[in-house]
Amino acid sequence: MGKDDFGTAELLPSALCAIAESAALMRYDGGMKTTKNQALADNGMPHATLCFIHLAAGLLAAASLLGSQVLLASTPPKPANGTGGAGGAGEVSKAAKALPPVVSNKQALYQFLISEIAGQRGNPELAASGMLDLAERSRDVRVARRAAEIAFQSRQTTEARAALLLWLDIEPNSAVARQALGALLVIHGPLDKVFETLAAWLREKNAEKTIAPVLFAQLPHLLSRYPDKQKTAMAVAEFLLPYMHLAEAHYASGMTAFMAGNRSAALAGLDMALAIRPRFSQAVIAKALVVIGAGEGRSAAEKNARPRDNKPEDEAVAAEMLAAYLKQYPDATEVRIAHARMLVGMKALLEARESFRRAAGESPLDAELPYAVGLISLQIEDWAEAEKQFTRTLALRPRDTNPLFFNLALAAEGKKDFETAMTWYRQINDGDYFVSARLKIANHLAKRDGFEAGRIFLRGEQRLQEALLVAEPEAGATEFRMQPTQSAQLAQLAQLIMAEAQMLRGQGSAAALEEAFQVLTAALVRQPESVALRYDRAMVSEKLDRLDNMEQDLRLVIKVKPDHAHAYNALGYTFADRGIRLDDAYQLIQKALSLVPGDPFIQDSLGWAQYKMGRLDDALSTLEKAYAIRRDPEIAAHLGEVMWRVGKRSEALALWQDALKDFPDNALLIAVMARLGR
Repeated sequence: MGKDDFGTAELLPSALCAIAESAALMRYDGGMKTTKNQALADNGMPHATLCFIHLAAGLLAAASLLGSQVLLASTPPKPANGTGGAGGAGEVSKAAKALPPVVSNKQALYQFLISEIAGQRGNPELAASGMLDLAERSRDVRVARRAAEIAFQSRQTTEARAALLLWLDIEPNSAVARQALGALLVIHGPLDKVFETLAAWLREKNAEKTIAPVLFAQLPHLLSRYPDKQKTAMAVAEFLLPYMHLAEAHYASGMTAFMAGNRSAALAGLDMALAIRPRFSQAVIAKALVVIGAGEGRSAAEKNARPRDNKPEDEAVAAEMLAAYLKQYPDATEVRIAHARMLVGMKALLEARESFRRAAGESPLDAELPYAVGLISLQIEDWAEAEKQFTRTLALRPRDTNPLFFNLALAAEGKKDFETAMTWYRQINDGDYFVSARLKIANHLAKRDGFEAGRIFLRGEQRLQEALLVAEPEAGATEFRMQPTQSAQLAQLAQLIMAEAQMLRGQGSAAALEEAFQVLTAALVRQPESVALRYDRAMVSEKLDRLDNMEQDLRLVIKVKPDHAHAYNALGYTFADRGIRLDDAYQLIQKALSLVPGDPFIQDSLGWAQYKMGRLDDALSTLEKAYAIRRDPEIAAHLGEVMWRVGKRSEALALWQDALKDFPDNALLIAVMARLGR
């Protein structure tokens, strides 16, 4: 991250020194103020340095007059397509959102600028120490990040380590900070060398207080890349023996044991950590996750036999644990957010929404929290509340506004305010939501003005993208080279064509399907290398029962992109569903599953192939695992049919009826119940 990310200016040329000086009516220095004339006489300081000091002073004066919150400006993370988010680049923790009273905005900005100036003037030691001091006093994650960057660039490993540990203390889930700390530890090297480095760090003065707590809390993540989990867990447990009086040591030992599959040892370690330090949010959240993964009170053998059995009961135990912690520590916002996410998984949406709403009140600048409230409100069709929360999130100026525009449009659609919805959809001009928004507009136009109106709109969008692709070669160039932005526009054009094909497929008639096939075929003439277009045409061919065309396209997709798991799966499932070439189907689906292990939809395909091959016990086990991971109506339909065939008819009916509550219009569910369940 460069200094511009913090709102600082590029260094001014000397010709602008007079402007900087005239702006410096006062210079702030730890609460003392000095007039301009006194500042100019400072110990024979070089004129250029004085220019920068006066520039800083001028900025401080402007900040004071305008009431600016320069270091307090929020940069919320990009909202996710769900209620959860992972730590990493771009995140801003609660601690990062407000400077504590010990450092005023004026003092902070002054020290920040002086540290930057020192680095620009060839004094990286002063720059790093000044930035690190400010980070320690302000506990602003962005300053800690900048201190780490300066120290890394100037190879000051001790300062870099201190800045990274501070960063991780403020923001424990930062993937970027973990990666940088791992680089200092030479994580890619032999494990014993890593522990040698750790031991050297911990021999430093006051290391047990300044280094050990944060370092131990990060050890499970730092060492997770080593493939031999058992060896790593044993090495961690042995290394931490002298530090068993620290809660973080038990946390590290427990979580590395968990990654090695020893869940009982994990729970024991986390219990010890919480016994030593009852208020340890990271540990109680980790324990809840272990409980969900293991099922507290059950043996590992039982859980390994059916990894997701009784998951609702496990979640209830974990949720109760977090709720009890929150009663004791009601201001533990991180735990409240974890509890809310768990409630979402349990489908306790109203309770989850209230938890997210309370967390949003505790962290008013965290954009993810009102966004989560809005998403839940959408799901329960509280359109007004969804609109309110997405608008609130938008006011926090997130980096990616497209998800908000899209969801605001959905809320407007829910209120039957289609014109407002179209206005929001039209705000999306690029990115992942662009084509979905354009398809929404086209579908609305088709309903309002007729099907052709929607197609005409999409064709117009396609022409706009084609116009953007027109480019002249650089002067003197002998051939045209596509720029990265043009490549993105070409992909976007392909998606718009697929959106038109999707509209046609939605018509349901054979004639519309044929037209969709022709649209995609014409596009492939222009973009023969497009994997997306070819895959989409294969799906249309399947609907038209042209299996030879489908197989030809999917085989070509696999040839061009050998890791295209969905191509293997689509071809294999098609064979299995029709009861043909079952050995080929099984091999294709196994290949897809090897590329994306644990994918519930590919597991569903595998279970269906096993069912068609007469391997009913294997099919039942495979489909149960798939449905435990993803409660999808088509998986429920397949699982219920296998249950029915093995004599578990009451269980099959109960499964279908439960699935119908969430998916009342699913055609496959309705069809299988009509065929078998009457």
